[in-house]
Amino acid sequence: MIFILKLTINMELIDTPNPNAKKVEVVINDDKIIKNLNDIKGVSSVFLGPSFITITKHENTEWELITQDITNIFDKL
Repeated sequence: MIFILKLTINMELIDTPNPNAKKVEVVINDDKIIKNLNDIKGVSSVFLGPSFITITKHENTEWELITQDITNIFDKL
């Protein structure tokens, strides 16, 4: 018998005072996740804090265009 344990992370993009930035409250210290988020077309920067990640998009990019790409990265954890 094989048991597979999968950790599920409830990820939510949280508004910030900057309309071009959203925050994700997670405790993850993984350079690969940061690189993957930075690789999304439309993301201008990713900031890793002690218990959160702030993702900033280019001003001319709509959140609706990149939200699914961001969610997919966290779904793979």
